[in-house]
Amino acid sequence: MNSYERVMLALEGKSFQADRAPYVNPTITATLEFMEATGARWPEAHRNPELMAELASAGPRLAGLDMLTVPFDFMVEAEVLGAPIDFMEEPASRGVMVWPMVKTFTVKEPSDVKPPRNVGEAGRIPVITRAIRLLKSKFEGLTPVNVVMNAPFTCVGYYLVNPAEFMKALITDPEKIGEILEASVEAFIGIAQAYEEAGADVITFHDMGASTAVIAPQHFKAFAAPHLKSLAKAVKCKTILSICGPNLKIIREMVEVGADAIALDERTSILEARKLADETKRGYPIAGNISPRLLAAGSLEEISNAVRKAISEGVDLVAPGCDLLLQTPTRNLKAAGEAVEKYGGRSPPFR
Repeated sequence: MNSYERVMLALEGKSFQADRAPYVNPTITATLEFMEATGARWPEAHRNPELMAELASAGPRLAGLDMLTVPFDFMVEAEVLGAPIDFMEEPASRGVMVWPMVKTFTVKEPSDVKPPRNVGEAGRIPVITRAIRLLKSKFEGLTPVNVVMNAPFTCVGYYLVNPAEFMKALITDPEKIGEILEASVEAFIGIAQAYEEAGADVITFHDMGASTAVIAPQHFKAFAAPHLKSLAKAVKCKTILSICGPNLKIIREMVEVGADAIALDERTSILEARKLADETKRGYPIAGNISPRLLAAGSLEEISNAVRKAISEGVDLVAPGCDLLLQTPTRNLKAAGEAVEKYGGRSPPFR
């Protein structure tokens, strides 16, 4: 059984038909060692589709991941909506890789949100869709191509509006925040549809800013969940909702968004999440929840034990709980994959 078949079965809720649990990372999958091995470094790999595809291929080729993931930063959607981006070229010139960031916050009022007429041609969307097509030409039917994108709440609240002002306005002026989010959501739908049209097998909506570590559950229900539902409905390809943080209080709402799976990090108990997800939709797929910090700095034994624990507690797809840290060693990622092969075999009934 190949990676594509394994992942698709898991996302269809048919994990028991697979030979083992898939080993994936639905969020940012770039490391310094991957860049060195492929010659595809930042910031060039953010803007060059050939380099982007090459860097994405490192996960399966070098570490045994069952998924290819692009892009490698969360500025794409903000850039489409007009935010100026700093690609950190000056640190890169000194050999220091730093994540891109917005230069300034551009939105204060709903009228400041100006989606482009043709989302598919805006910003770096053509770069990413070209990278998707390049990956599909090599890996179609063998390894699924996943595209990770910011969800509206996180993008607006962290990269378009000043985060301090955004969080304050959730309480003091919720109507305005709702209008800003509503004005932006069609752009996100257009981005997701452009990725699907290019051939994405999976789209991951990464809404890390909507975690209950940051906002109250009622704010997730009011401001994040409705737009996540719109995104999940807008595409026919498989989808994953990823929210890192201690999220037991919103597991049911995450499942009800309608994505094909949810992805959780080490701060959320898989045992408890499994119970809550099953109460909402029996057998609903869960990905997670290996700590990225453990993958970066843990011993091989600790990593193997974490994988075994996640599988025993009921994950359907073994995955880092969030984006890989740049300094993560390839040998640690390989160790996680070897542990999945060792402990992830399926023999019904699994749960």
